[in-house]
Amino acid sequence: MKSLRVQLTVALGISMCLLLLAGGLGTFFVTKEVLEDQFDDTLVAKATALITATEIDDEEFEIDLTVQDFAGFGSGGEDYFEIRRGDGSVMVLSPSLALPGRTLMPEFPVPQDGGARMVSDHLTDGRPARFYVQRFVPKDDDKREYQDLWLIVAGPTQGLLDDLWVLGSVIAGVSALVLVLTVPLLWMVLARGLRPLESLGRQVREIPVTRLERRLDLAGQPEELVPLGESLNEWLGRMESSFERERRFSSHAAHELRTPLAELRMMAELGATWPDQATPERCGEIVKVADELEALLEKLSLLARTDAGSQAVELVEVDIQVGVEAVLERLSGAATAKNLTIRPRTRPGVFRTDVVLWTTVLQNLLGNAVSHAPAGSVISLDASPDMLRISNPAPDLNGRDLDKLFERFWRKNPSHQEEAHSGLGLSIVRACVGLLGGKVKARLDEGGIFLVEVEWSGN
Repeated sequence: MKSLRVQLTVALGISMCLLLLAGGLGTFFVTKEVLEDQFDDTLVAKATALITATEIDDEEFEIDLTVQDFAGFGSGGEDYFEIRRGDGSVMVLSPSLALPGRTLMPEFPVPQDGGARMVSDHLTDGRPARFYVQRFVPKDDDKREYQDLWLIVAGPTQGLLDDLWVLGSVIAGVSALVLVLTVPLLWMVLARGLRPLESLGRQVREIPVTRLERRLDLAGQPEELVPLGESLNEWLGRMESSFERERRFSSHAAHELRTPLAELRMMAELGATWPDQATPERCGEIVKVADELEALLEKLSLLARTDAGSQAVELVEVDIQVGVEAVLERLSGAATAKNLTIRPRTRPGVFRTDVVLWTTVLQNLLGNAVSHAPAGSVISLDASPDMLRISNPAPDLNGRDLDKLFERFWRKNPSHQEEAHSGLGLSIVRACVGLLGGKVKARLDEGGIFLVEVEWSGN
């Protein structure tokens, strides 16, 4: 498992190294450029001073020796110059070159134009140097005898190179020291910065499966982690609700299955004890209990498929008039037995839906109304391609019951075990409506009329 702390330390360390490298190289090359420009400017200034100090006096070429010494070309100086003629012969050289043991400057091609240029080369003793080369004409050359003169000014750059080497070493050393000190500091800072995240993770690990009602303590957490903590608390709330629903579902399912299974067991024991009483009526009762058990299992299976998202949805063309009439025909016997009047209002039309799910919704809503409506009352049904609305009198319901109506196995009176009524009808309706992309809502009017309305988002 990768460590976030290690990854951040490595990433920040590499970034710091790159920044130091870029900053060090930038500083070095900018400083090098400035020093070289200053060095070249000094050579140009010395060359200009020398040219200014030359003149022709009584047809003789002269140069002011004071300027030579001042410009650093004296016998003890480190800078050199030569004045050459157009044929390459040396006419004048600096005292620093005239001393015994001094090497002469290297040969240069004669400049063919009046432009000046700066050249990097080596003195004849191997020392690196910068050379400034320029053609010039001395003052008062009225007879134009010295029109071919050119000047070479040289300055050894070993001192400059040594300074740059020292600068580079200092930059490299300081950068390495900063990097060595920064990595442990980053490690400690990240450890402190990630401590709230570790605290959050520890709280999550300490929540047992049996205590999902616990929530994360977000007091003192950084604002960047608060949204994460709130999302985890919301997730824990959903998990708690889901587990609670599953526990209730399992408990209620076991309870609902226990009754028909006990009836079947009792009938089987009676048949085994008194075989001569196994009449067709008794066998019919067994078949009826088995049918109720099968219907309950079908409902549970449908809910399980919708919860898992594995219920197939197949859209086909459905004639709403035909669909409503088919459901009314199935429930006509139960409605007649309670002297109920069903008033359907259907807006004819063909629409696309899953016929099984749509029929399940209509049959459960209408069947629920038939089961709970008082005898002799009226049930209203409005159906159209984009809406279903069913209402019936419900004198036993109150406003507090509306939030519980869609819970699985919920009954107004838990002790009332009505045949073929498992408390799953409205739960199945909500699941099927959700698969079809619709919404279902229920309300209770002041007159005690219970109304369930389904709206489809599209056909």
